[in-house]
Amino acid sequence: MHLVTITARPHVLAGLTALALQVAGCRGGEWTAPPPPIAAVAIVPESSEIVVGGAVQLTAAMWDASGRAVGHRAVTWASSNPTVAIVSATGLVTALNRGSTTVTVTCEDRRATAVVIVFVPMGV
Repeated sequence: MHLVTITARPHVLAGLTALALQVAGCRGGEWTAPPPPIAAVAIVPESSEIVVGGAVQLTAAMWDASGRAVGHRAVTWASSNPTVAIVSATGLVTALNRGSTTVTVTCEDRRATAVVIVFVPMGV
């Protein structure tokens, strides 16, 4: 009986790791292609006016390079002026004080903005 000693080299380990990831990505013996990258993103609606204490739901719309709508991607929301309005992880903007803010959504390396104007109702 012969013993064989295998010495792993970094480039061999990297190749085996890549192969293992490809195999793990298979479903039922079929290879699953990665989703297409995001080519464009927009916020719907592009602008909103709400009263202090009110809220508006913004939605991120995304497309690939072929112009096909793409869904189920991770996005990040941010408000340029959180003293005026804050935005949740789901795009819900809640008005806090009179003023305006720009809400930004980011998906992969694409960004879109929407303007939110917050006002105090008359008589208040």
